[in-house]
Amino acid sequence: MKRVLGLVISERNLGNSEILVKEIVDSVPGPCSRELIRLTELRIDPCRACYRCLNPGSRCVRDDDFQFVLNKIMEADGLVIGLPVYFLGPHGSYKMLTDRLLGVGHYSAHTRGKPCAVVIPFGIPGWEGYTRTAALVLPRLMEMRVVDCWLVRATLPGESLLKQENVEYAKRLGSNLFTAREFDRRPGECPHCGSDLFRLLPGWEIECSLCSARGRLEAGGNPDFSGAGKTRFTPEELHHHFNVWLVEMRDKYLKERDMLKEVQKPYRGRNWWVKREGGVSGGEVS
Repeated sequence: MKRVLGLVISERNLGNSEILVKEIVDSVPGPCSRELIRLTELRIDPCRACYRCLNPGSRCVRDDDFQFVLNKIMEADGLVIGLPVYFLGPHGSYKMLTDRLLGVGHYSAHTRGKPCAVVIPFGIPGWEGYTRTAALVLPRLMEMRVVDCWLVRATLPGESLLKQENVEYAKRLGSNLFTAREFDRRPGECPHCGSDLFRLLPGWEIECSLCSARGRLEAGGNPDFSGAGKTRFTPEELHHHFNVWLVEMRDKYLKERDMLKEVQKPYRGRNWWVKREGGVSGGEVS
């Protein structure tokens, strides 16, 4: 029996992210185990950059809900992510989650090749910002098969249901979740990862900000990645980054930390930190 996980990253109950994820998950055919997680109800602390998770078999030292979410993603046979646009980017809870994937080299074997669909409700065209690119980070790091990255114009809670075409699309997406191939790239999207955010380099060269593929900007503004070399999301490059380079940096730090502490010493006394009396609490904004 297939196991499908819906990851809803929104505070809104029955908002567009939740509704569309539920419609997609409910449309998966055959015997199916369905689970939902509302990420905003959980505690995901910032990454400490301690590199402990780089050790094989080691868990993150943070005592929060990250491992719970990670385990559910690894256990699932398919993942559906509902991720709304906020200020020109995705909900901050998603970034907190992806920041904790430093040890991905040890658990991507559990997610490699599994299907992932991303649905992104947004309000105003042109205000999507970098959301699409940011949304692809988690499934790309976990080497999943992204079957869709669907942007849906819907602002008010439930507004996505006012267009029957949205409901029908969600149903098709769910029914084809396990059989669909990687989603087709549109003009202006990176053919390797699907990002639509590029850096303009000298000589009209461009670089995909997500997968690092290099190409050229042709006349008319069309990106050409036909001559692109290696990208960072190949299995080989991911293995080298997370299992080789980062491990080497950790070992280098352990070897040179006494010297680095000497470099840091002059800055230890510059404690100009401002803290709120009584700690963090609720209250009115003045």
